[in-house]
Amino acid sequence: MLLSVAPSGDAMVAGIPADLSVARLRAIAGSGITDLGERHGLQGLMVRNGDAFQVFYATPTGEQVIPGVMWDATGKNLTREQVSSVEGAIPTVTIGDVPTGRAPVGAVPPPRPNTQAASAPVPAQPPGALAVADRASAGTVGNAGAPHLWMFADPQCGYSVQAMQRLWPLVASGKVRLSVIPVAILDHQNAGHSTTDSLAMLSKPADQMVAAWSRGNLQGAADAEAAPRLRTNMEAAQAIRLRGTPTLLWRRADGSEGRSDGMPNDIDALVASIQGS
Repeated sequence: MLLSVAPSGDAMVAGIPADLSVARLRAIAGSGITDLGERHGLQGLMVRNGDAFQVFYATPTGEQVIPGVMWDATGKNLTREQVSSVEGAIPTVTIGDVPTGRAPVGAVPPPRPNTQAASAPVPAQPPGALAVADRASAGTVGNAGAPHLWMFADPQCGYSVQAMQRLWPLVASGKVRLSVIPVAILDHQNAGHSTTDSLAMLSKPADQMVAAWSRGNLQGAADAEAAPRLRTNMEAAQAIRLRGTPTLLWRRADGSEGRSDGMPNDIDALVASIQGS
């Protein structure tokens, strides 16, 4: 993966720069282009063709564009946040009765959770998020008596993979019990592989799910219960207002709920807050 650092130095775009000027892109896209505003010194442009779209980031000179996804230093997907304000870009999950003429959500694996527009106020932690996470379908590893940490993860998300790699020594040493909740939020970037991998994970027994993901052992057909489990997890993601992956949840020593959207820099402090040490 080629990463282009934004002028601010606090974000990067995963994508290969194209020898295409902004003026030429606008001429080609016509009315199908939407300005997403500037983030970290790079102008965002969304080009749509029917249900498909691609986000481009213009270099400061405007002589090149980078088709790709912008991430900040904490692992937050800024592109997803930008396009969430464009109607139809991020599908929503319909829960309850579905009007006549529309296929029920249960007919297919669920779409990505709805993300509010960047300008809308979003509470950092909806009440009862831990109870929601505890009811989701997860793979759990670690000492049963260790402090419990929940992680919403997209199996195709590089930052989720990195989070798992950083947390594994704590799991292996018995300091943390980790429950990984698979969700599919990056399908629009990887041709549906997030859903495929999530279904494969959810087809495994709970005590084998994390190992299968870590080893890349996600081949084979999904079992009949995997799709309902994924729907439950996507509904849980909506309930806690998931903004990206990984998202970590835990119970602090004082009984309050902790949350980190993205992997925290100080893992030891996180563990200490769970243990109350």
